[in-house]
Amino acid sequence: MLALAMRLPEFKKRFDKVLARFLDRKMREMRGLVRDAYIRSVIEHARTLSIAGGKRIRPYLAYTMYRAAGGRSERIIDTLVGLELFHAFALVHDDVMDRGTSRHGVATANKKFGDAQAILVGDLLFNWAWEILAPTSARAIFAKMVDEVIAGQMLDVDAVRRSRVTDAFIEEKMRLKTAMYSFVRPMQFGVSLAGNMTQESRMMKFCERFGLPLGLAFQIQDDLFDLTGTSKHLGKSVMNDVKEGQKTVFTRYASRDPKNREWLNRMKGKKLTVADRKRLKKMFEESGAIEYGIETMETLFDQAGRALLDTGFSKRRQVPFSKIIEYIRARAN
Repeated sequence: MLALAMRLPEFKKRFDKVLARFLDRKMREMRGLVRDAYIRSVIEHARTLSIAGGKRIRPYLAYTMYRAAGGRSERIIDTLVGLELFHAFALVHDDVMDRGTSRHGVATANKKFGDAQAILVGDLLFNWAWEILAPTSARAIFAKMVDEVIAGQMLDVDAVRRSRVTDAFIEEKMRLKTAMYSFVRPMQFGVSLAGNMTQESRMMKFCERFGLPLGLAFQIQDDLFDLTGTSKHLGKSVMNDVKEGQKTVFTRYASRDPKNREWLNRMKGKKLTVADRKRLKKMFEESGAIEYGIETMETLFDQAGRALLDTGFSKRRQVPFSKIIEYIRARAN
């Protein structure tokens, strides 16, 4: 029997078993296609990357919304594996673009096998995701999600070459790459799979009103960790966004001062010293960028909370969604 308010750790434990079973089947199928030992090792790395780490927040949000919309099938988690495989695909290609070397303690595909093979590993993961999701009633939502996250990634990639961007540019990038991709569309995916036509329109609107501010807050929080946190938060060193020339709420706010903007542009591509990192942190604090980002994040968390209260859900049905807000807020602790 599926639980209405399954917590994320419990869901992840159950989900990872289903994900592993699917990937084991694909490994058997691929070994039947390819005899070469090296290519088999490349393909098997797709499994390694997909299983290693990961919060599983996208399939969890889809599952939670599926249950809230009246879905009852115990096979739903099998379908939600497709969302996580697509995410694995996106990360593999993202690592090629960003020259990533590790994720969750595992060597990236591009680091281990080179860019060409990494792209093909990503392509395999995308195909496996589509194999699962194409026959479902939610395939149109999945297609929208793919368009949005790719457009968001295009904005993200191009932002690095720009010396300045607007607030609207940053908001659009966060909306497409994070809020729609990681929150709104997975939730709507769950609604569509539930097949409750009498509630579908209302539920879809709730997904946007709840998921959009929560997703924006999530991205601002990630960017804050990059300035003030440690590698345990993001799997990368502090100030990595500055080094890469990424444009965030924090860099945009600090860049209102031309001197700060000039200095941030000089830091792009530089091997940052301990002194550089300390000076940068001080600059973000003294410019008011940290305070502004935290205030914006808290306002967005409050918007998500109000959206939940306005749904008319019973207190019991509100529990998993309030826990999601609490979980994300607690990441800063």
